[in-house]
Amino acid sequence: MILADTLTNKEARSEEKNMEQLQAVVQRYCLSLTRSRWDAEDLAQETWLKGMRAAINATHDNREALLLRIAKNTWIDQSRRRNQYARLLMQEKQVEAASNTGSLELEEALYALMKHLSPLQRTVFMLRDVLGFSARETAKLLNSTAGAMKAALHRAREALHEVRRELQAEAGLSSTDEETRSFIWAMAAAYQAGDLALLIELAQRDVGEAAMITGIIQNNRLQASSLGQQARAKYNKPYTIEMAA
Repeated sequence: MILADTLTNKEARSEEKNMEQLQAVVQRYCLSLTRSRWDAEDLAQETWLKGMRAAINATHDNREALLLRIAKNTWIDQSRRRNQYARLLMQEKQVEAASNTGSLELEEALYALMKHLSPLQRTVFMLRDVLGFSARETAKLLNSTAGAMKAALHRAREALHEVRRELQAEAGLSSTDEETRSFIWAMAAAYQAGDLALLIELAQRDVGEAAMITGIIQNNRLQASSLGQQARAKYNKPYTIEMAA
């Protein structure tokens, strides 16, 4: 038993080290393409977004080559958008179709994670293996310990074979109820918008709870927006001095 636990811990550490090295390689490659630290960070984030399936499919023959190819193609696309804006306007429908396809793939991946991973496992998996947070950063975000995060990530990785099987079956979201589809859409929207707080909230909830949380957060944002408008209206009033009669 002790030997088995030791081997498991070694495998987990090895996988974590491999993932950290892969993230570093992607970051350096993005920097070599963009020549800008800020653009490189944006490109790396976009690469991992598009490569979510690669993160899930840990058995891919060469994940590094796949992610670097995604980064290169993404940078080419971004450069074309900057330099050939008029031409891209003519291709708007094609770009929109590609975007819709990417969103659908993201939603299907999130749905598979929701079905086969526990709330904690999918939250830790997304933060660590998809978004690139360290174990310590993940623990801080979830008010836990680095050890607990490593254990949850190990269990999540062990369950990924079911996630891969789900994606290969291509059952999709068509057979799910409206509440589930709304939940997955909300998670995908938070992921694409970079709304980390909302993404963490949703990832840790079941479908019914997530719908409630989404409503509460949206309501709070509306209230904050309304209060901001009231404050601006108050302080933007013309300044007048009333003279005594």
